[in-house]
Amino acid sequence: MKAIVFDFDGTLTKSRKGSNCWYEVWKYIDDLEYDNFLYNKYKRKEIDDETWMKLIIKRYREKDVRRVYLHEISKKLELLPGTRETLKKLYENGVKIFVLSGGIKQIIEDVFKRENVDKFITAIETYDLIFDNNGKLINYSRPSLHNLENKNEYIELIKNQYNFKSEDILFVGNGSNDEMVYLSGARTLCINPDDTDPSNKTIWHNQIENCENLSEILKFCDFEKSK
Repeated sequence: MKAIVFDFDGTLTKSRKGSNCWYEVWKYIDDLEYDNFLYNKYKRKEIDDETWMKLIIKRYREKDVRRVYLHEISKKLELLPGTRETLKKLYENGVKIFVLSGGIKQIIEDVFKRENVDKFITAIETYDLIFDNNGKLINYSRPSLHNLENKNEYIELIKNQYNFKSEDILFVGNGSNDEMVYLSGARTLCINPDDTDPSNKTIWHNQIENCENLSEILKFCDFEKSK
């Protein structure tokens, strides 16, 4: 194994069913009702992903969301026990570690810095909120995935950039937005499943139904192939 790709919410963090970085922001600004309104429009295919994001940013700006809010939210998120030790072992064995998430980059980075694991991470691919010098929200960006529809396409980017084969990569996730990864040929591992069926062997090659410590994933990591 030469690379491992993690989802963030509910995978590297302690599982809180239905919760994610975005939910925590909506909760922080006391606007969960509007969050549900937009989400339902998206699920009914009345709006696409790009429109959904633009409407979210518009609402956040109306609510005057600030950079400091994300820092405060990050303090509430806890990594799964054993995360630092596991990432350190992967790093020391030459495995490149990627985080591929539908979350918010500033929150993820704050959590990683607080837990002193940021030095182990090769790259974080997620939504990046853009703030001005006063901490006021301006817009958002998502460079690599701007024109990509599913996570399997990002796996293809990793393969091309680092000259990896599909079997060199292990993906660890927990939700329905991770279900297309198998199309990349990467090995897939579902831990603490949220809104996905971990018994579907086409989508998930392996599963840990109740992962209490991230070190449990190491039995699926072949370090000999990372050398």
